[in-house]
Amino acid sequence: MAVSTHNYTRTNTAIYVSDKVRNLMRLLIINYGLDPTKLVDAWSDWVQDAARQWMEDGDLKSFVIEFYKPGSSTASARWDFPIRYDGSDIDQMWIDTDFLKGTFAKAPAPPPGCTYRILLQPGPGARSLPGMSSASYLSLAGLTARQAGTVIGTPDIMASATYYR
Repeated sequence: MAVSTHNYTRTNTAIYVSDKVRNLMRLLIINYGLDPTKLVDAWSDWVQDAARQWMEDGDLKSFVIEFYKPGSSTASARWDFPIRYDGSDIDQMWIDTDFLKGTFAKAPAPPPGCTYRILLQPGPGARSLPGMSSASYLSLAGLTARQAGTVIGTPDIMASATYYR
């Protein structure tokens, strides 16, 4: 019985966290003056299924959104949403949208003409998923990571935010 309860909880929290990360990325994209259509399309095409499956297995390490000029090998801006599987002291699911919005001002916006892409970082030994392949991150070219803190909490899965400036 305990295994069934754990699987049920992990499935529900994976769905919750995936949906909330999408919403946070959407806010970020809109804040930068870009069109979120590409995010919504990617989410419905492949991100939501892969992210949820890897989170259910405990194998998703991070959601990443890179902003870049088309044709460039260097990121103009980047946000990571690292995933942890240690929310055992939390009894409710929550999201801190206001905190993340306050962090937007600390992270420089990408220059005009940028686009973005979504990447998922599975952990070592994560199972292969249909349609998923390896991708390299763009160069950060001197951008430095800044931890913004935890933005999503559940009894099982946590997500924080890191921006690069």
